[in-house]
Amino acid sequence: MAITLQSLFSSTADLYRLKLLAGRKGMQHPVSWMYYTEDTSTIDFIRGGELALTTGMNIERTKPGTGTDGYDFTVGYLTRLVTCLHELDASGLIINTGKYIIGIPSEIKQLCDSLQFPLFSMPWEIHIVDIMQDYGNRIVSERQRRKTITELFYNALFYPVKFDASELADTSFDKALSYGIVLLELPDELFLKTENELSRYIDYSFNARFNFPQSQFCWFIHDHKIVYIFHGDPEQPGTEISRAAGDDRLFRLMKTGISGTCSSPADLFHEYEHALLALRFCRQEERLSFYSRLGIFKLLSEVRDRTVLEQYYEDVLGKLAVLSTEKRTDYLRTLQLYVDNDGKVAVTAHENSTHRNTVNYRIRKIREILGTGINDSEMRYRIQTALYIRELLDRTK
Repeated sequence: MAITLQSLFSSTADLYRLKLLAGRKGMQHPVSWMYYTEDTSTIDFIRGGELALTTGMNIERTKPGTGTDGYDFTVGYLTRLVTCLHELDASGLIINTGKYIIGIPSEIKQLCDSLQFPLFSMPWEIHIVDIMQDYGNRIVSERQRRKTITELFYNALFYPVKFDASELADTSFDKALSYGIVLLELPDELFLKTENELSRYIDYSFNARFNFPQSQFCWFIHDHKIVYIFHGDPEQPGTEISRAAGDDRLFRLMKTGISGTCSSPADLFHEYEHALLALRFCRQEERLSFYSRLGIFKLLSEVRDRTVLEQYYEDVLGKLAVLSTEKRTDYLRTLQLYVDNDGKVAVTAHENSTHRNTVNYRIRKIREILGTGINDSEMRYRIQTALYIRELLDRTK
């Protein structure tokens, strides 16, 4: 929920006579700081999210001539500048026009549009130091406000007795109709970075790729996961987060779990549990799981006393413990498919990649061990429920 280009532009465009020339689709980019540059060789100092500002002084000093040569040199210089800034995850560029750069070449505007990289002009009469100081103060103020909101929601999730919803007054979360949570797991190797490095990357590089407003969420890191808290239904933005993670150099192949919704921020700790459950049921090949689609597991997960679930499983299928671990896993897999397919041996054999004789043997062996038939509807229901319980217990250890 960092301050964005759109927020800065909307509140100061008249004051600094800013004009948005290109890259309108990138206006939700978060801004970490201001960065003044006249030399592309120093851009490597950018760490992500900076709003760059230049006068083009270096063009005048180094261009080989005037006329067509000068125009081409300006295009080449600004192309390199914009490309480098974009590759380093800068948020945008302001060009102080009127002395060294009179007009912005159309080629540069087209480039910025294609990169969704906002490009602004500001007349020479506006002092650079004024806008840099003003924006710096606004960024610091927004950081403090965001820190307060983050601490509030951290308490809402993990220390509910400390949470006071009245402190959300005058924020985008105040009096929202619904709230939800998205969890994105993080690979262990990321934590070799410093906390500040990782947070900056998430805030000003990863989060900058979302196609929804920064004001819609806040986030923090907990238990090797990014916890995103949304006002509104989290399913659409959660899907967008998963998509962005799939294309990200650090978060590729990471799983995303999406909660349901609650009507009060005081109930968000339940939605955290729901998002965590969705994450634990996320299939590796899909990388995205919704609590709303977990079916019977939603109901079973509400049984807080795990011993009740464990006892039910033991009552129904506990006798299979006489089998070795490997064999029991194979038998339970066969039994699951057999029950799912209404006792159809051929279909079970096909889905289990085994011969139908193997299925018949295993089912007969299961009957012998359990000491009961498994084909009547009531027994199949009990077995199916026990198998669901076993999966839930395994995934939520």
